[in-house]
Amino acid sequence: MPMNDASQSDVIAADMMPADVSTFTAIRRGLARRCPRCGEGKVLSGYLAREPECKSCQLDLTPISADDGPAWATLLVVGHVVAPLLILFGRDERIPIWLAILALSAIMLVGVWWCLPRAKGLFIALIWSTGATGEDVSPQVLKQDSDSHNRPDGA
Repeated sequence: MPMNDASQSDVIAADMMPADVSTFTAIRRGLARRCPRCGEGKVLSGYLAREPECKSCQLDLTPISADDGPAWATLLVVGHVVAPLLILFGRDERIPIWLAILALSAIMLVGVWWCLPRAKGLFIALIWSTGATGEDVSPQVLKQDSDSHNRPDGA
């Protein structure tokens, strides 16, 4: 039996809603790169590729797009670790410049390597927990006339 648009929206909305999972639990699971709903399946395949669905509970992860959030969070965290070291290494004349550059580069690379997938898992969990997928799952149709800003022609 084919679904109409309203029932399809209800299925998407029901699939995306957290089933008795607190936001804190979803955050913990996201940082572990696990499904925010069941905590069993992986949300990432490889380093950063998002799984289309949880292999354990079949949660559809395709509507969730973390975009630039994980990169921003990684830069914020790793940058706050590296910035004081830049100042320390830059002011200490006993440390050769080549050693400072090598050490800071290594710290930055390891920090990004470790932090970025966890940040992506965190953002996927937060988006799932809040339902902020960017998709309109409301069955309400927007009014489209000359007085509204919801016209399909964008004028």
